[in-house]
Amino acid sequence: MRIETVRIQNFRCFRDISLEFENITTFIGPNGTGKSTVLRALDWFFNGTRTGDLSESDCCHGEIEKDIEVQVSFNDLTTADIEALGKYASLGATSFTAWKKRSTTGEEYVSANAKGFPAFDEFKEASSVPAKREIYIQLRESKPELGLPPPGTGPVMTAAIASWESENTDELVDVPEHLESNFFGFNSRGKMSGLFDFVFVTADLRAGEESQDNKNSIIGRILERAIDRTVVDEEIERIVEESQRAQQEVYREKFETQLSEINDSLNAVVKSYAPGRSIRVSPSPIDLKAPRTTFNVSILDGVTETEVERQGHGFQRTLLISSLQLLAQSGSAETEGVICLAIEEPELFQHPIQALAFAKVLRALADDPGQRIQVTYATHSPYFVESGSFSQIRRLTRNPIDTANISGHSSNLETVERLLATTGQPSERTIRQLDTTIASRLPVALFANRVLLVEGTTEVAVIQGIADRQSIGYLETLGISIVDVAGKTNMPLAHAILASLGIPTYAMFDGDADFEQRALSRGKSPAKIAEERSSQVATNHALMNYFGLVPVDFPPETITESVTILEDTLETLLAREWPEWITSCSRVEDETGTKFEKNKSAYRTATAEAEGVPSRLLEEVIKRSIGL
Repeated sequence: MRIETVRIQNFRCFRDISLEFENITTFIGPNGTGKSTVLRALDWFFNGTRTGDLSESDCCHGEIEKDIEVQVSFNDLTTADIEALGKYASLGATSFTAWKKRSTTGEEYVSANAKGFPAFDEFKEASSVPAKREIYIQLRESKPELGLPPPGTGPVMTAAIASWESENTDELVDVPEHLESNFFGFNSRGKMSGLFDFVFVTADLRAGEESQDNKNSIIGRILERAIDRTVVDEEIERIVEESQRAQQEVYREKFETQLSEINDSLNAVVKSYAPGRSIRVSPSPIDLKAPRTTFNVSILDGVTETEVERQGHGFQRTLLISSLQLLAQSGSAETEGVICLAIEEPELFQHPIQALAFAKVLRALADDPGQRIQVTYATHSPYFVESGSFSQIRRLTRNPIDTANISGHSSNLETVERLLATTGQPSERTIRQLDTTIASRLPVALFANRVLLVEGTTEVAVIQGIADRQSIGYLETLGISIVDVAGKTNMPLAHAILASLGIPTYAMFDGDADFEQRALSRGKSPAKIAEERSSQVATNHALMNYFGLVPVDFPPETITESVTILEDTLETLLAREWPEWITSCSRVEDETGTKFEKNKSAYRTATAEAEGVPSRLLEEVIKRSIGL
């Protein structure tokens, strides 16, 4: 059983949003778009809140006249799941849906699709026995064909309803039915326990609290699964019983004679007032209870032993996520159920290498079907996204006018291939690009507000350098990422992924009109030049088709709302429109002893410091990127 879809209504920043889940689901997006709220909504659904019930302040934009509702649909139901769910999942079912609501009156309850007879709905939802009895009597009078027995106590009438339904399954339909309060729960006896357990690590979760040995902590859950305390607890109970017997023996030895004399003296007086009655004074037994075996967690730092709270934030976070990983692995080894690990900002307090290690380990756990683990993050770190697995990304964005209108953007290979259809690119090439160029270049871009795609590092440096002339890091402060796609053949795929995830994306590429002259100057053979020409023409056609332009072999300088095409190359453009740039590059080379070639930093410096007026075309590219 795994989460398939989640719908959240009227909860905090969400008015109404539906989201699909994968084995690994990564929530990204600007601040304030509800990444963490998704995880907190699920935590309320499965575990209740850590600070008590929800209140009117949890309603979206103060819409207190509407219910708060979280609906979760599960798929991949196993035979064990169906058996445990009973009436909530019919034989052969592959999915199951439940939802939790907070009504406008403050009542919280969980419901699910269950089989039932519609005429009994009102009886089942009645909150008191008198109300149930009245409805039951009306049912007997209005539907005598049901053959319901005379009314009795609440349990008797409920049993009669259940008995009728079990004997008339062909007349049952899917109806909403309130679930018992312990339907969920990690260590409770609820139906979901052991089938699907949701464990939430918040950004502010304290490692010290989670290291305490109790049933709700991560360490406590690990110990509960990993250690059998039964034998020890039974032995301790035997010791306690022996202590009680020894205590009674001490009492008998020390007090028997004294108490016997007191009893005799008191009874001699009492019998004179109340014949036939007597009293007995005896020592009270000491109330000895066998304690449950518990464990302490401490940190050994060299020869020094300290409490968890005295460690740095980074180590505490490491302990939490390491414990979470062990919990998931121990759970999968012991049960057939699934554990969902939900982590808010897994990169928090982590050294980049450590964060990368966490991401790889947790991804490997989720990808292993034998582990039965589902993982979801809310993150700002590129370490926890893989652009090659972009179908697992959910990017949340907020409507700037209607701030409660938050959208969830997702994509998949089919969507991207549909966008690439005009390029004629075969699927195997798309997959090959995903595994190589795209996988290494898009992670940071996925977190940008807007993206400009260019062919290589020179374009990145020059565009950044022109923007720096206004203020250092100008584009970065606007949340604009300039991405080098390592050649224009990769540009359509990169653009399709970003666009399908709702990231406004602009593109710029070379038309390469003078490539033949450059090839001749390098001494290439006519056959090689013809081969390169064919490749250049095919690439230009594919790109222009993708961006909705009429394809030509070597396009002229073109600028549209989605793409700019340079007639030849960036260097050709700069030499023609901004000769001072060439002078600045030469000066920086002489001063630093650096040969530019593809030196991004040097190009950026030379561009920022160059005299004269930058290329009008490149300034227009920057303007259009900002205005996306």
